[in-house]
Amino acid sequence: MAVSATTGIARRRATLRRGIIAVLVIACLVVFTGYFREGSEGPLHDVQSTAASVMAPVQEGATRAVEPFRDAWGWATSLKDARDRAAALEIQVEELQGRAADSAVRDQRISELESLLGVEPLLDTGRELGGYGQATGLVIGRSITDWYRSARISVGSSDGVVRNAPVVAGTSTGAALVGVVTSVGPNVSEVAFITDGRTEVGATIPEAGNYPGLVQSTTPGQLQLTGVPRAAPVKPNQAVVTSGFMVKSLPSVYPRGIPIGQVTSVGSQEVDVQQTVQVTPYVDPRDRSYLTVLVPESREAKERAAG
Repeated sequence: MAVSATTGIARRRATLRRGIIAVLVIACLVVFTGYFREGSEGPLHDVQSTAASVMAPVQEGATRAVEPFRDAWGWATSLKDARDRAAALEIQVEELQGRAADSAVRDQRISELESLLGVEPLLDTGRELGGYGQATGLVIGRSITDWYRSARISVGSSDGVVRNAPVVAGTSTGAALVGVVTSVGPNVSEVAFITDGRTEVGATIPEAGNYPGLVQSTTPGQLQLTGVPRAAPVKPNQAVVTSGFMVKSLPSVYPRGIPIGQVTSVGSQEVDVQQTVQVTPYVDPRDRSYLTVLVPESREAKERAAG
C-alpha cells in the first residue's frame, strides 16, 4: 500500500509540472504574439522600456564590477601567450646559434682543407723541391707560449717523416715554411716553429739580389733577416724565401725556394755594413689545424735532412 501511494503522488507531481510548463509556453506565445502585433506605443512595449530602464543601472554596475576580473583574465592570458612565444623564440634562437656554430666550424675546416692544396704547386716549382713528397698531419698538441715554439702532429716515421724535414702550411696563395721536424715517433712528430727564437733558417730576398742571410725570431710572431749587405735594394713587401744555405755557404736542411714571409721594414745606421730587415711570416702557426711535412725522397733531399 505504501508503494502504491508513493507512485500516485509522483504521477500527480509529474502531471503538475507538465501543466505548469505548458501554461508558461502558452503564455510566452501569447505575449510574443501580442508584442509583435501591437504598435510601438502598446503596453507590452511600455513594459519592456520600463524594465530596460530599471535594469540598465544594474547591468552597468555589474559590467563595471566584472570588468577588473575580465581585464585580469585577459592580462593573465596575454602573459601566458607572451611567455609561450618567448620560450618558442628562445628555442629557435638556440637552434640558429647551433646551426651558425656548425656552419662556422664547417667553413673553417673547408678553408683549412682547401689551403692544403697549395702544397702541390710548391713541390712543382723547382728541382730541389721536386725531391720531396708530403705527409699531412693533424695538430694534436702545441706549446702555450708567446713564441709559438712547437707543435705535435699525427704523422711519423711510418709516413716517411724524418728528423730535420721541413714543415709547411698551406695558404690561399700557396704554401709557406712554418718549421722543422725535431723528433720522430712511429705515428707522431715534434715540430719546432721558425718563430721559436732558437730556430735559424737560411734565407734570401730574390728581388733584392739573392744575398744569403739568416732568419731568426727576435720578438714573438716576427722574424729578422740578418746578413743582407747595405747595398742590397731591399724594400717593404718583398718576398723572403729559403736560400738553401746557412752561414758560410753551408747546406741547409731547408731546400731553396720555400716562401717564408715578406719584408715589413728595413733599417741601418750610416756605419753599418748590413741592413736590419724585419719580416712577417706568411703563416701564423697558432691558427693551423693541419701541417704538412716535406718528406725527403731524392738522394739530395735525404742528404740535406741528414745534415
